[in-house]
Amino acid sequence: MNIRDYLIYVLLATVCDVMPLRKLNRLISINALKEFNITKNFAINELYNLNNKKNKININDLGYFIGPIINAGGRLGKSIYATELLSSDNIKIINKKSIELIKLNEKRKKIETLIMNEIDFSKIENENKNIIIYYNPNINEGLIGIIASRLKDYFNKPSIVITKSNEMLKGSARSIYNYNIGRVIKNALDENIISLGGGHSMAAGFTLRQDELLNFKNFLYRDFFNKKKLLDNIFSYDYEISSIAFNKEFFQEIKKIEPFGNGNPLPTFLFKDLRVIKTKVLNKKHISLVLKSKIGFSIKSISFNSFNNRMGEYLLNYKKNLNVLGQINENFWNNKNTLQLTIRDIIL
Repeated sequence: MNIRDYLIYVLLATVCDVMPLRKLNRLISINALKEFNITKNFAINELYNLNNKKNKININDLGYFIGPIINAGGRLGKSIYATELLSSDNIKIINKKSIELIKLNEKRKKIETLIMNEIDFSKIENENKNIIIYYNPNINEGLIGIIASRLKDYFNKPSIVITKSNEMLKGSARSIYNYNIGRVIKNALDENIISLGGGHSMAAGFTLRQDELLNFKNFLYRDFFNKKKLLDNIFSYDYEISSIAFNKEFFQEIKKIEPFGNGNPLPTFLFKDLRVIKTKVLNKKHISLVLKSKIGFSIKSISFNSFNNRMGEYLLNYKKNLNVLGQINENFWNNKNTLQLTIRDIIL
C-alpha cells in the first residue's frame, strides 16, 4: 500500500467514526482527496464500478458509501472480508470480496431498519431523559453503534444502546458536542461499575455485568445532573437564508470549506415560511418532499429516518407554513447531480 492509499484509509477511518475532522485530520483529508487516484486503488475502484458510480470521489462517498460497505463485514461477523479486500492485488479476490461486502451491507440495512422500527420513539420522548439508554438483548452487537448514532441524531441527546453478549452486556455510546461521553465511561470504569470501556468525547464502548445495568444507568443520570447541563435538544443553525440561495453558485461557496465531518460540520441553515407541496415515502423509512417558499421557489428535500416519528407525521400531514433547519447537499443519482436539502429539524 502506497502512502496516498494509506492516507485515504486514514481519512476513511476518520469520517466513518467520529474523530474530529480538524487540524491534522483536516490536512490529511484535504491532501488525501486532492491526490487520490481511484483507478489505482483496486478495492475502492471496484466498489465504484459495481455500483455504477461515475463521479469523482468525495468525503460523502467515503463516509456514506465506501465506509458502510467496508464496515459491513465486521458488523455482521465477517471482518476478514474487508481485510482480504483491502490487502489484495488480485482482481478476482477483490471482485469477490466487493460483491460479498455489498451484499452484507444490504443485509445490514435491512436488519437496521427492523431494529429501528421496533423502537418506541414516542415512549422515549415521553420519558424525556437527558440521556437515551436503550437496552435490547437481541440486537446484533455489531450494530449497536449505528443504532446509538441514529438515536443521537433524532433526539439530539447522548444515546447509548446495550445488548447481550454471551454472559455479559455490551454497549455503544454516541454523544453530542458538549457532553464528553468518553470521560463518563472512563469514570464508570474507575468506579468498577463497568468491566471494560473506553472512547473519546463523541463515542465510546463498554462491557458490563447484567446486575450492574441499573447502577450504570443511575450513574449516567447523576453525572449529567451534577454537571447541570442545560440542553434544549433543539438543533442549532449557522445562518438564516432565503430560499433563493438554494442554488449551485451558493453551494460552490459552501464547498470551499470542505471537507466536512465531526469538528467541521456542514453548515445548517434556517429557511422560513415553507410549505410542503409533495411527499413520497422511501423504503418505509425516509421522506422525500418538495418545499415551496412564499415567492414560489421550490426546494427538493429529504428527511432521513423520519417515517413513523413525530417529525415525519408533520412533514406528511401539516398544511400550514413551517420553518426548516437543513443542510444543502449534492445528490448524485443515475450519474446526475442535483441539489437537495437534508432536513434536520422543523419549527412550527
